[in-house]
Amino acid sequence: MLKDLQVLNGTLDLKFNEYTYEYTITVDDTVNALELAYTLNNDCYADIKNNVLNYGNNIVYLDVYNVDKTITYTLYVYKENSNLVNGIENYREKIELSHNKEFELYKVQFLAIGIFLLIVFIFTLMFRKKKIK
Repeated sequence: MLKDLQVLNGTLDLKFNEYTYEYTITVDDTVNALELAYTLNNDCYADIKNNVLNYGNNIVYLDVYNVDKTITYTLYVYKENSNLVNGIENYREKIELSHNKEFELYKVQFLAIGIFLLIVFIFTLMFRKKKIK
């Protein structure tokens, strides 16, 4: 029924085979719908369903039918989001910039004294002797 299938604006994971009914396709973030080129037998028709792509995973159906039967090809489409990748890179740069920041000396001294007093307090609670009456 379906002799050939090509994706004009994406990458098909497998070479087309008329007996393989599921494919994975990757498209970039500018693609809003699949552009398909296909060849049908003379007595067949095709209908594309759910061909609106959002970022992430999508499913597009290609129904090929004639008078006797219908075959549905399921196309699992992944639409990349370059904004997400850029956001991660910007976040990583901010982490690297803040990683090299030095603390002022008085903050370090204050923190060290606070930790020392906390340890003394914990040891006092742990090792104090109970009074016997």
